[in-house]
Amino acid sequence: MLLNMVSIVMCLQACHQSVARAKPAIHHLAERYSNGSTIYIDRADSRQVMKADSSEAFTAYKVGFTDSLQHDKKYEQERTVYYEFRMANDWKAVIGTDSIAPVFYQPVTGLNKMNTEGILVFELPAGRQPDVLVYDDSFGDWQRQIIALTPHLK
Repeated sequence: MLLNMVSIVMCLQACHQSVARAKPAIHHLAERYSNGSTIYIDRADSRQVMKADSSEAFTAYKVGFTDSLQHDKKYEQERTVYYEFRMANDWKAVIGTDSIAPVFYQPVTGLNKMNTEGILVFELPAGRQPDVLVYDDSFGDWQRQIIALTPHLK
């Protein structure tokens, strides 16, 4: 009987407590969400796409776009051309007051058609790392994204 009373009280307390909402776990260095789409950034080794001795002068980031929305075939073709040939022109790395364009971009092929990835490589001053990456989307709905890379700016 006492055990039943304790169970009832615990159930009543649980019913009155607010449900904790889980925040999505961040699996990348940086992520942004908008209208069923995601953009994410991870550090990458520049030697994946450049000569073996390039890691000291260059910093690389893997950039990915995930789109859960379905589009017509013409839009998909235009988007593919954008990601493969023009998207790198929309990125800048900011160090202090200087902005630096990528010197190299390598698309990464994959089986998932909803996910597009590529590696951006920036040539940076010795011993410096970017504070932020700026993406000015010239194709879709992302507009301008300023993505902090240093922990004190996030």
